Amino acid sequence: MKRRYFAKYLATFLIPLLFPLLILGSLSFFTTQHDMKKDINRNSHFLLTQSQNQLELILREIDTLKLALFQNSRVFNELSAILQQPEFSYESSKSYQLAFSFINAMTSSKPYIDSFYFYSDNPYRRFVSSADGISSLDHFRDTSWFINFMNYKGPPAEWTERRKVAAYDLQQTTDVVTIYHVLAEEKIGIFLNIRTAYIERLLRDITNYEGQLFLVLDEGNRVLFANRPQYDIGEAELAAIASREEASFEMELPGGEAGVTKIESGRYGWKYVSVIPHASLYETPSRILNYTVLFACVSFALGLLLTLYLTRRNYRQLLAITSLIRSAENNKSQLQSPKRVKDEYTYIMQNMVQHFIEHRYVQTQLSEKKYKLQFMELLALQSQINPHFLYNTLNSIYWETVGLTGKPNKASTMIEHLSDMLSYSFSNPANEVTWEEEIANTSSYIHIQKQRYKEQFDVEFQYGEDVLPYYTLKLLLQPLVENSLYHGIKEKNGRGLIRIRITRAGEELRLRVVDNGIGIPEERLAYLRQALSDEGEPSRHIGLVNTHRRLRLMYDAGYELRLWSKEGLGTVVSIRLPLRDRPS
Repeated sequence: MKRRYFAKYLATFLIPLLFPLLILGSLSFFTTQHDMKKDINRNSHFLLTQSQNQLELILREIDTLKLALFQNSRVFNELSAILQQPEFSYESSKSYQLAFSFINAMTSSKPYIDSFYFYSDNPYRRFVSSADGISSLDHFRDTSWFINFMNYKGPPAEWTERRKVAAYDLQQTTDVVTIYHVLAEEKIGIFLNIRTAYIERLLRDITNYEGQLFLVLDEGNRVLFANRPQYDIGEAELAAIASREEASFEMELPGGEAGVTKIESGRYGWKYVSVIPHASLYETPSRILNYTVLFACVSFALGLLLTLYLTRRNYRQLLAITSLIRSAENNKSQLQSPKRVKDEYTYIMQNMVQHFIEHRYVQTQLSEKKYKLQFMELLALQSQINPHFLYNTLNSIYWETVGLTGKPNKASTMIEHLSDMLSYSFSNPANEVTWEEEIANTSSYIHIQKQRYKEQFDVEFQYGEDVLPYYTLKLLLQPLVENSLYHGIKEKNGRGLIRIRITRAGEELRLRVVDNGIGIPEERLAYLRQALSDEGEPSRHIGLVNTHRRLRLMYDAGYELRLWSKEGLGTVVSIRLPLRDRPS
């Protein structure tokens, strides 16, 4: 009832308070998000256009280099002739120095150019490098460009490729983007290596947002340049970005939702891509949303305090009524009506509840007297049975048997163990005992049965000293051993074995009784399991079923009893109990 009152007042105060705040915060969030998305897309498009212009300016300078080389026919012819000669002559050396100086002057002034290769078909596999002059492919480490050039079959063409270049074995590799200019298939080619670090530094300089990624893709959607070395966009995502026709769009990437802006260049089929994660894209709207949530939480807390105050004030009056009812049921105090009317609750208590409670109080007194009378009658009947008489008689028989032989014998030992069992059963009326007491009582029972069955079976105990102080249901273990003995070991041909294992597992104690008796047939096992779940009376295994019911009365749903058996192999009874260091 208190929860219902609390929910009622909570809805009354919080809905009018939070509804306008949430509406205003949501409108601010979505409006800001929409405007910022538009501004960021416009800014990204501008930066991509700027990057495209800078790169195409570099490409136009490369075109200038190529045109200068071909327009200067003397340089071009001299280089081609030198590559065809088996040895240098004085004239060819002078021509080479002239041509190499021309190429080196044009490339060294460009910080973004790593190297320049010129190849003309010759039988000596030579080419001209802007860094090393005339070099042989047989002694030059960077040869992948030549393999790609020779693998190309077709008319004159241009394409780009990102590669790693290392001119010498001990030199670290450098990332370059190679621009291939095939002038004649497998004959003549110009190859320009651009330093990726220089271009990527330009891309990093124009990065405005945290986590923003700039990419330049070639015609095959492979990454040529990126503003950072590590990114989690794979080939499938790059292909999906390249296939989209829109200039700006949202896309789910491995790192989460992101805003993508793209422009395409006709030169070499390059694509310029900007990727901004939503975490950076919507930082300001997210801050507005966080403030809205914060204010909503503060408002909720204030409303909650007000609701708690009103609920406690009104519930206190209802609690006074229920307190009177409980006092009458539990016979705790004399009922009294309120002295004066303060509100509607005291009015109800004074005019209606008082008469009802007084009548209920009288009925409770009569019920208690009847219960006391029945209890006294039960005690009188129970007192007629004196178990101590039987216990004392067994002690007398024990001494008589000892006197017949002048020393303890098998009969006196059995009587002694039986006396211990009776003392254990009658001396402590509690339902719970320690495991040390329970194990000692079961040991007495085992000694008696061993005398009876002439050592037909053995019993093994497996437990640690740490489980002995804990409490368990009284007479829990002995009926399980008796069940194994009478229904398993007794009918077995040969010596039987009963293994008792008691272990602690966290806040639980686990008991397992295993025997190698004749086992239980499947039909009988199914019937027994049904008897454990029902309230019916079984014709056999009564001790097991009664133990199960006593466990249910003691622990309710806090225990588990499981039964396995295989005919001809034996039976296992497993019990899981809550760990208790004192009686409940």
